[in-house]
Amino acid sequence: MKMIKKTMIFLLAGASVFPACKKTETTSQTTAQKVLGKWALVSEHSSETSQGRTINDIYIGMAGDYVDFRTDGKAYYYFDNAFDTTTYKVISDNLMKVEWDTSTIKTLTGTSFILHNKQSFSDVTTETTLTLKKYSVILNLDYN
Repeated sequence: MKMIKKTMIFLLAGASVFPACKKTETTSQTTAQKVLGKWALVSEHSSETSQGRTINDIYIGMAGDYVDFRTDGKAYYYFDNAFDTTTYKVISDNLMKVEWDTSTIKTLTGTSFILHNKQSFSDVTTETTLTLKKYSVILNLDYN
């Protein structure tokens, strides 16, 4: 009888400890959620190849250049001294449509976003790689 009583006390004591353990829930963001927000433009690399000749163009982002992806499916951007708006839609984890062009999402983390587009028309091929950094990372508010 004493053995059963000790076993019951042990089981009850053990049972009271387990509910105190929390199960950690990890909520992962969808690609569409990760894209949202203001991103600083780091660079835009473009190339056009025609008749075997390639012309490269590189724009290095300046302070204040950004792309702001909003929940309404519009991206507001400022760079090369111009403001503009375009539409966008995340199609999958690695594809995104900007205006009418479908681009490949090469990198998308909490701080880095790289978008690549390649198009071929008869004898002309164009490629553009847009490199962005999360705006809050660029604003480093550490005053030490």
